[in-house]
Amino acid sequence: MDAKKVVVAGVTGAIGSVVARSLISAGYDVYGVARDPEKANSMVNGMSLCIKWDINRPDELSSIAEGSRAVINLTGAPLLTKWKGDYEKEIVSSRVEGTKYVVEAIKNCEEKPEVLINASAAGFYGYEGNREAVESSPAGKDFWGKLVSDWENAALQAEKSGLRTVLIRTTLVLMRGEGALKVLEPYFRKGLGGYVSPGDQVFPWIHIDDEVGIIMKAIENDRFRGPVNCVGGTITSRDFSRQIGMALGRGSRLPIPKVIIRAMFGKASDLVLQSQIIKSERMDELGYEIRYGKIGDALKEIFKQPER
Repeated sequence: MDAKKVVVAGVTGAIGSVVARSLISAGYDVYGVARDPEKANSMVNGMSLCIKWDINRPDELSSIAEGSRAVINLTGAPLLTKWKGDYEKEIVSSRVEGTKYVVEAIKNCEEKPEVLINASAAGFYGYEGNREAVESSPAGKDFWGKLVSDWENAALQAEKSGLRTVLIRTTLVLMRGEGALKVLEPYFRKGLGGYVSPGDQVFPWIHIDDEVGIIMKAIENDRFRGPVNCVGGTITSRDFSRQIGMALGRGSRLPIPKVIIRAMFGKASDLVLQSQIIKSERMDELGYEIRYGKIGDALKEIFKQPER
């Protein structure tokens, strides 16, 4: 095994690009997988190689995964975007079928990687009530619970072949120019920011640096396997709006009607319209300590940085 060789699938994604750059900075040899390798190389300087994502050619992925320290699969169509036509099917297939492709490629390696770190989501627990969930909590029975269960089950096929497998159950990742903050920042800067009605719904969040830190720790801790909730804290929509306003020096009192959010994001609006209280019981076992556990500190650090 090459202890410094890491494969990152989804290297042009918001999280994947940051993970790849962090790995390179830490001295790893990063091999990327992307739909557009040319774009990937322009986004992430210093990759050893980047191949094209092609679910019909698992042999190409096998060739770079061979003897690697880790394969990190962060692929999946963006959630916080306009859902049009058959986009729901794309959300599902990009995660489930994409993960099957990665696992098949790994299984075909003569010298398998040491670990598969596979993207997942706190949507595993569903949005069916205001209940607290930890890693041992059951899957939800709604669309999200089924989607993430199928996604994780595809990844766990690697574990059945003896490969250590880690499931990164991500919450709302906060980073400049991506996801929720990409949508919200322009409105707040114009003084049009506000909370999503009714304002008392709770959602979990994590700073991008902690998301990346957890993934890095999952490579290093060769005893850790299974799911880990990636969460820095929870906050109400009203308080989240107030904290963004404070970080940007702008007002944040205008309520945003639910109908607008649903029209913009389809089913993904559940991430901000429904309550979900997520905690982690396995972060200590992994050996990771959250850097940003206070939303105010997280947002101040994010907005002082240029967009990535």
